[in-house]
Amino acid sequence: MSAREAFQDIGPDRLRMRDGGGCLSLFGVPFFLAGVFAMLIGTGVVRTGNAADVPLWVWWFIFLVGLAFAAAGGGLMLGRRWITIDKARGVLCKQWGLLVPMKGDECNLQDFEAVLLRVEAGNSDTADRYPVLLKGKPGRSDLRLTSSPAYGEARERGAAVARFLGVQLIDATTDHVSATAPDGVEATFQERVRAGDVGREEAVRPLRMQSQVRDAGSTVEIVLPSPGLRPAGLVGVAVSTGLLMYVASDVLRVLRRTNTPDGAQWTVLGLAVFLFVLGSLRGVIGSVLTAVRGRTVVTASAQGIVIAEPGVWRTKTTRIAAADILGLDYGTGGASLQSARRFAEQRLAQAGRLQMSPGQGRAASRWLSLCERLVKSRGIVIKSRNRLITFGAGLPDEEVRYLYAIVARALGGPEGCRW
Repeated sequence: MSAREAFQDIGPDRLRMRDGGGCLSLFGVPFFLAGVFAMLIGTGVVRTGNAADVPLWVWWFIFLVGLAFAAAGGGLMLGRRWITIDKARGVLCKQWGLLVPMKGDECNLQDFEAVLLRVEAGNSDTADRYPVLLKGKPGRSDLRLTSSPAYGEARERGAAVARFLGVQLIDATTDHVSATAPDGVEATFQERVRAGDVGREEAVRPLRMQSQVRDAGSTVEIVLPSPGLRPAGLVGVAVSTGLLMYVASDVLRVLRRTNTPDGAQWTVLGLAVFLFVLGSLRGVIGSVLTAVRGRTVVTASAQGIVIAEPGVWRTKTTRIAAADILGLDYGTGGASLQSARRFAEQRLAQAGRLQMSPGQGRAASRWLSLCERLVKSRGIVIKSRNRLITFGAGLPDEEVRYLYAIVARALGGPEGCRW
């Protein structure tokens, strides 16, 4: 859902956003139908063959479970949430209901000073999400407006609210927080660099570099080191092979005792080898082929950025035009720790907790200095209209800063050759 679909202009000074409906309603249909069916069974409308043998409490349990499923499915199907921003009255109204507003609450727009775009890191089961919030003034809590799994969509929504309210858009999705004026939220990174709105990093070349840089003035080519072979993959293959050798003899012994044909025995053994060994070996082979095929090549110019990454069988090329690059940032180990500490302090301040004592602050600084050596850099982060794209992760912090400076200079420089 884009910003135009999420927000509707319902008046000269009113902006409304609605959540719910669409695919979420379809997702609730099976829950609702299953709940209704269970309720019919619990009330005896739908007869079962062993109804006489089932205790009374079981029917009540089935009915209550069905009621819970029907309520959850009905909420997904019919539940809606509305947020209306009224500049004329200076209020923000939050409403909830089933198809129509049924309950609401209002808050004063004077309690907020900017629109904040943040990131909520996911895990192995969930993707990262990018919430859009109204940033509260000192002593006030932030107000969550909406959230999206796509950075470009979340930023578009945040830009629409910031432009409507005439406040700054603060992007805190990466280590370095950037603030953009309401009249410049649609400007690209290149336009802001040429206008002098983005500070230039000092391009100090480190004495030792893992990457290779070819600077032709208008175009910069960066050859990043190969990731190499991951030892964890070899450990997985060794564990899988050892487990198969330990179990295979017992499995074959059981098959022979049951007079299983030789063809079936070899089929079972081959299937076990395929599942236990070849599955783990595939990742190792992919890492070896990727390392042999070459290194990642990044080309930056005033036209945009091209990233050529070697794959298992062919090179994957990603092209980001300068008109689609909304921001450029870099992540170092130290910046990541400082960003985490700053976020924790903000949450403590909003919760009304006391600040750390000077002794606690010095102890925390020592621990951060020790942890900084273990945290790897995130590399260069490209904030495009579609998503965040990263390259150069794991490089030393000084090298990451240097690469960021020369890429930013190439993007903001004069027109170069097209790619």
